[in-house]
Amino acid sequence: MENEQIEYTVEYQDSYGVVYFENVKALSLSDAKIQVHQRIPEANIRAVTAVSHANEDESR
Repeated sequence: MENEQIEYTVEYQDSYGVVYFENVKALSLSDAKIQVHQRIPEANIRAVTAVSHANEDESR
């Protein structure tokens, strides 16, 4: 069985108090957090949510 990556929005805060939102493709919620921490070790992860694409097909 092959694991499929899904899109997550990661909300994080830098050491200056600036809040950022970033979409990442990951295997799990914890994997999404790890991806951000690997690039920005000082980031304070505030939230991680799965991005839903359920309404993409309803373009009419």
